[in-house]
Amino acid sequence: MKLKILLLFIFAMALGVDASPTPLLLSANRDGTPQTITRVHPLDTVVLAEGGASVVEVRDGAGKIYFTAPLIDPRISFVAGGALGKHTVLIHDASGKEMTRLTFVLEAETSVDDGGKYRDMFNLFHAGLSADFAGGVEQTVWNGQTYHFFVNWVLDNYHTAKGMKYFSPYVTEFIDLMRHVQREDGMIWSNINPGAAADYYQTAYGPFGYVRKYGDRFFVRQPTENHPEYIYVSTIYQSWKAGVSDEWMQQNLPSAKRALDYSMNDPARWSRRFQLLKRVYTIDSWDFEVDDAYTPDIGLTNTMLIDPDKSKFGVFFGDNTHYAAACEELAEMLEHAGQFAEASRYLERAAGIRQRLDALSWNGRFFTHFIDEDPTVKRDLGVDEKSQIAQGNAYSLNRGIGQPHSAAIIATYLDLKQNLPPGSPGEWYAIYPPFPKGFTLHNKPWQYMNGGVGGHVAGELARGAFENGFEPYARDILDRLTDLGHRHGNKIWFAYTGSIPPAPPAPHYRPVDLAQVANMDIEDRGGPDAFPWMQMPKPGDDIRGLPVGPQQFAGIDFNVTDPAKNQRRTALAVSHRKGFPPSADVPVHEKAEAIYLLHTSTKPTSEKVCGSLAFVYADGTRAVQYLIMEKQLTFWWFPDLKTETSGIAWHGPSPVSKDVGLSWCAIDNPHPEKSIDTIHFQAPDDNGIYTVVGLTLSDRAHFIPPNPVSFGGPDDWAAATAMAAMIEGLVGVNDSPLSQGFAHPVLAPRWDLSEDRSIQATVRYAVSEGYVAYRYDHHMAAKEILVTVTGSGGTINCHFLLPPTVTAVKSVKVDGQAIASTISQTGASHYADFSLENNSPRTIRIRY
Repeated sequence: MKLKILLLFIFAMALGVDASPTPLLLSANRDGTPQTITRVHPLDTVVLAEGGASVVEVRDGAGKIYFTAPLIDPRISFVAGGALGKHTVLIHDASGKEMTRLTFVLEAETSVDDGGKYRDMFNLFHAGLSADFAGGVEQTVWNGQTYHFFVNWVLDNYHTAKGMKYFSPYVTEFIDLMRHVQREDGMIWSNINPGAAADYYQTAYGPFGYVRKYGDRFFVRQPTENHPEYIYVSTIYQSWKAGVSDEWMQQNLPSAKRALDYSMNDPARWSRRFQLLKRVYTIDSWDFEVDDAYTPDIGLTNTMLIDPDKSKFGVFFGDNTHYAAACEELAEMLEHAGQFAEASRYLERAAGIRQRLDALSWNGRFFTHFIDEDPTVKRDLGVDEKSQIAQGNAYSLNRGIGQPHSAAIIATYLDLKQNLPPGSPGEWYAIYPPFPKGFTLHNKPWQYMNGGVGGHVAGELARGAFENGFEPYARDILDRLTDLGHRHGNKIWFAYTGSIPPAPPAPHYRPVDLAQVANMDIEDRGGPDAFPWMQMPKPGDDIRGLPVGPQQFAGIDFNVTDPAKNQRRTALAVSHRKGFPPSADVPVHEKAEAIYLLHTSTKPTSEKVCGSLAFVYADGTRAVQYLIMEKQLTFWWFPDLKTETSGIAWHGPSPVSKDVGLSWCAIDNPHPEKSIDTIHFQAPDDNGIYTVVGLTLSDRAHFIPPNPVSFGGPDDWAAATAMAAMIEGLVGVNDSPLSQGFAHPVLAPRWDLSEDRSIQATVRYAVSEGYVAYRYDHHMAAKEILVTVTGSGGTINCHFLLPPTVTAVKSVKVDGQAIASTISQTGASHYADFSLENNSPRTIRIRY
C-alpha cells in the first residue's frame, strides 16, 4: 500500500517581501505536477520544500507542537498527526524570528484499508448501517423540535449506535427526547410512535397505562419488555464515552437513576422471590409472550400484555446481566461527577444481582434461558428448556460477566458450530433449539427469534471472543458473516433461517380425468354440451394452442382433455351466467397431500375473489379455499403470475392475441389424513367465469424452498454489532477504563499473524474529535510488527497480540528507543503490553 505524499512548497524567502509569491500548500498529482490542497489525513506524509529557513515547527489542532526540526536539507518531511482541526506550520529564521506560516486542516473519518479482504469487510458492514434509512439516520419533529436517531425504539437505537457512533454525530438526541417524556415513576417508553398505529395502541395498551400522548406524539411501552430502563442508561453511557460533554452526561444522571430504580420498584418488573429483574416468558428479550396454558386472557393482545396479578413471571438472565452492567456504567458516570456515595450504591447493587443470578441461572456452560417464579408451573413447549442457549449469552460476553463465564459460553458456541442442523448458516442463534410450541402463532421454528440465526448475534459473539482469548474464532465469525452477506444481497440481515433441510423426494402426481364433468371448449367453437371458450364474442379469441393429452407444465403432470375426442368438452367452468352451473363436483375418492390446478378466470368486477373450492371429505366434513386473482391465478390474456405457490403453466399466441395462457397453483390439503370424496368448485358471486382445465393430486405437500433470509428487527442493528466487533475487536481501538473520546485509548490490534500483512486504520467518534489512526505491518520473515500510530488523546495503552506460538518478545522499541514491556495472557493468547505518550506520531517496532 503506497503512502500519499503531500508537498508543502514555500516560495517566500522572508515576511514583508512584496515580490514574493504567496506560500501554497500543495500535493502531487499522479504525473508529479503540484495541486493546491488544504486538507490532510492522519499519517499522511507532508514534505516541506524550497525552504531557506532555519527551523520548522508544526502545531496540531489543539496548539500542541508535535514536530520541530532544522531546515538543513532542501526538503524536510513530517507525518501529520495529533489533534484534528487547523494545523499550523511555522517557519523561523536562524534568529528565531517567524518568517511565515502555513495552515492545513487535519481531518479523520473511520476507515479500514488493506487493499483487499478487510477493506471489503469494512465496506459491507458500513453499507449495512444505512440498510433501513438513508445515511442510517431518521428524524421526527416533536413539539416543534427536530430529533435525530437511528431507530425509533430505545432498544434498537442503542444497539445500532454501537456501529453508528463511528460515523454519525446523532448519539444524544433520542436520549434528550426520552428524558423529556420519562414517566413520573421513572419508566422509560419503548418507542415513539409515528402515529400510524396510535389507534391500535390506545385500544390495546391504553387501559393498562402503557401508551401516552405527550404534545403531538404517542409514546408506547411494550408491556412485556423489562429492558428500556437499563438500555436508556447504557445509551447515555455509550454516548458519553464517545466524547459527548460531561455537562450533557451530568444532566442525565437524575433521570438515569430514576430509570434503574423504577426496575426495582414496579412489581411487574422486580421479583421479590429472586431479588432479580423479571418478565413474562418471552424468547430472550423479544416482546411476544408465550401462548400456553398459563397465559391469562387479559386483553386484546394477550401475548403482548401483562397483569401483575394474573401473569406468570420469571427471570430472563439477559435482563439481569445488562442491568448489572448498566449499574456499573452509571456508577462510573457518578464517580466522574463526584457523586461517590451514589456510585457505591449502584456498584453494590450490580454485585448483588450478579451473585444472585449466578446462583439461579448459571449452569456451568451458559445462563439458563428462563426460570419461572412459580415452582408449580410446568410448561409443555416441546423442548428441553434447560438445554436451550439463548442469544443473551452472546450479548452477555460484553457485559462484564468475567473471563471464566465468557470462556465457557464461547466454548458452548464452538461446540454448537460442530453440531449444526441441516442448512444452518451459523451458530449465532436467537435461541437453540427452537420452540415447537408456544410461540408458533407469531414465529415458526427456525425463523427470527424462534431459532433464527441472528446476524446481530454474530457481531456480539465475535466481539466477546476477541476480548476473551478466542481471536481466531472471532475472525472466523466475521469472515463467515461477510461471506453470508455477499451471498444474500450484499447485506448483513438481522436474521437468517436457522435450518434448511434437504428438499424432499419428488412428488408422485396423479392427474384427475375431467372428461365427464367438462363443459367448455378451449376454442371458440363449442358444441352441443360445450360452451365456447369463456363465451368470447370475437372469433379466434381462445387458447387453441394449448397442448392436449398428458402434459407437464411447470414440472407438474396434468391431463388436458382432447376436445376433439370429448365433444369439444375440455374445461370445467362455473358461473352465475345463464346456462352455466354455479358449482360443480369433481370425484376424487382418495387421499392427497396437495392438489394442483391448471386454471384461469375472467377479471373480477370488484373484489379479487374468482371463486372457491372445497375439499369434501368422506366423513362429510369440508375445508374451503378461496381463489384469489394475482395469488392463485391470473387472467388468461397476457398472463403474469409468480408466487411461491403459483405461476404461469403455459402461454402462447392466439389468432387475436400475441400472448394467452393458463396459470398453475398448489393448494395443500388441510387434512391429508382424510380421504377426499370430491373437489367442489364454486362460482364467484359476480358474473365472472372460473374455469379449471386440469386437476392433479400429489402425495406430498407443495415444497417451497425456504428463504435463507428470515425477518425481524432492523438490519442496520446487525451491521452495527458487526462493525463494533471489527473496530473494537479486530482493529482493536477502544477507550481505556475511565477514558472518554479516546483521551487515553487502548490499542489492541488482533489481525491474523499467520501471514505478512499491511493495514491502515482510522477510528473516530463522529460526535467528537476523538480518534486513533495507525499503519500496521507484519513481516513474518523478520519476525516483527511495525506500527505507526497517532491520535487525539494522551497516553496510548498498547496491548499487541502475538503470533500463536510466541510467548515472549525480544524487544519493543518506540521511535528507535527500547522501552519496557510485559507479557499478559488471555486464554491461550499472549500479548505484549506497554504504554507510550502520544505527543507526536510514534513508530513501534516489536520483535519476537
